[in-house]
Amino acid sequence: MSLTSCSRVSIKGKNSFNHVRGNQVNGTINARTVNFNTGQTEVKHTKYDQFREVILGDVFLEKELHSSDEDWKWRRGRRGRWYATRRKAQRTIYTVEIVDRKTKFTAITYEGKDARRVWEEDFEQYSRTKNLSSFQLFGINQSSIPMLIFHNELTPLGHFYKLSFWSSVYLTYLVENNGWGYANVWMDARGSLCSGPDGPHVDWYHFNTDGSLVVPSKAEMLKDNISFQFFREIRSSVDDSVLQCAWGSWENTYLNNLFPGTAEDLQSKNPNNPAWNSAMYPYLHGLWRDPPHHIPMNVIGGLRFDTVYSLSMEAVARWPKGAGSLWEYKWFERRGLVDKTVLDGGLTRFTLDLTQGENVILSTAYSLEFLHAWLSQSSWVFGALNVTEGEENFFIIDPPWLEIESTLHEYDGLTAFFNLCDGKPPVEETPPAPSPIYLFLHPFPESILEFMSWRRQPYFLSFDETGQSEMSEEECERWGVPVLTCRMCWDFKVWKWPTYVCTALREWQEARDFDPTTSDWARSMGCPELEIVGVGKDHGRFEEVDVQEEKTSGSWWEAFAGSGISAFGI
Repeated sequence: MSLTSCSRVSIKGKNSFNHVRGNQVNGTINARTVNFNTGQTEVKHTKYDQFREVILGDVFLEKELHSSDEDWKWRRGRRGRWYATRRKAQRTIYTVEIVDRKTKFTAITYEGKDARRVWEEDFEQYSRTKNLSSFQLFGINQSSIPMLIFHNELTPLGHFYKLSFWSSVYLTYLVENNGWGYANVWMDARGSLCSGPDGPHVDWYHFNTDGSLVVPSKAEMLKDNISFQFFREIRSSVDDSVLQCAWGSWENTYLNNLFPGTAEDLQSKNPNNPAWNSAMYPYLHGLWRDPPHHIPMNVIGGLRFDTVYSLSMEAVARWPKGAGSLWEYKWFERRGLVDKTVLDGGLTRFTLDLTQGENVILSTAYSLEFLHAWLSQSSWVFGALNVTEGEENFFIIDPPWLEIESTLHEYDGLTAFFNLCDGKPPVEETPPAPSPIYLFLHPFPESILEFMSWRRQPYFLSFDETGQSEMSEEECERWGVPVLTCRMCWDFKVWKWPTYVCTALREWQEARDFDPTTSDWARSMGCPELEIVGVGKDHGRFEEVDVQEEKTSGSWWEAFAGSGISAFGI
């Protein structure tokens, strides 16, 4: 055996030469030290070995698809609470080519202080995913600009999707059933949709589904005619989803877009009257793109929340009388109140229950039932009104969420604080109040003007279950009853729906074998038939409201034709 021209050779372990050519020479080894190690060298495999290591120079960036900053990472803690950790990294997604590879790939690069950390988290996610509905990892790069490289040339939904009604219904079922994120839809080179990292923002209307309907993951389903044909074969089980998608398709508009003259109306008549200074009513600002200096209450005061209006401000359809109030309580936002009872006079009574603490919360919002009833009957109403164009100009007024919440008595918090600072003994505890204590809510408002009055005194407390007598502020303070405040969770809004939504609803009714010129489809889903008030009825026309503030009595009066309210006062 001959090892020619070798130096500094070390042979370790239990090695053997099984195929030797040439002469075997047992000669002298001229070296100070010759080490023969009989140990076996072990090769350790890591989780990265299952994927190809692609050097940075072999990757050619062809096209940038999306870039985003990773600023926060949300995690759920041991007790179920969410918390965020801050990190700095930038993800950029590219279409790439790789040397000696004929196909194109999709790669994510990571840069920034926490690039390696974010890369590692994404690697853990995608290295454990191997299915047709997700990005499939091909290779990695662990340089100073680490990469994840995926099979296939992938395109984010935001690069090719065009908003439409039936594709929105389809996409909702697709992402809900597969557990994808709304920003994570991509298309591969075969025309299949899959889940991947966050892509560019894309607008489409989504809603909640029960996940029972399986839909194909083909991009051709994004064509409205194809998705419509698919859903029409399923029929009634999609009814609720169609309505939810229609509701979610609302567009926010403003009164000065619909009626340019309303902002100047009151000012021109009474420019020096400070009663309706808009700074006093910030929750009304959402009605205008640029709120006027004075609120034209004589123009907008009679607008009701249970009514659909035309561009001429005519009431055309209304929630029927006797169908019940559209205000509903949010069960998940109610604490400290039990035994809800609606009294004959319209008051709603709750019993104050502080056994679980001193917090009291009560939230209420305007029900979606009205919107569902309107959208499911819009074709019928338009037909009755002989509306052939301008369907997108019909609007409704959406009131704020209302919330009654307890706060600490000012004297409780401050007294305890100062006593603690001065080293004084704590104030003696307030003796328990006589029980039960009742909270009475006044009937909820149904128009903007009613809302202005209602919010002044939405509730009162009483020891009397009939509500004949009210507790004074002194009594509440004496017995340590929590101080309650009423707040609004957002502004008033003006909502309308695009024409294509109305068209889609009409086509769906026909596909379901319902006559869109009737209210049959709405009634089949349990919606009450709306009252049409704008067909040749003078009482449906809008007239100005005669509004004046009676400083001596604190009353508000209105006279709104067709509103069903002659006077309202507190």
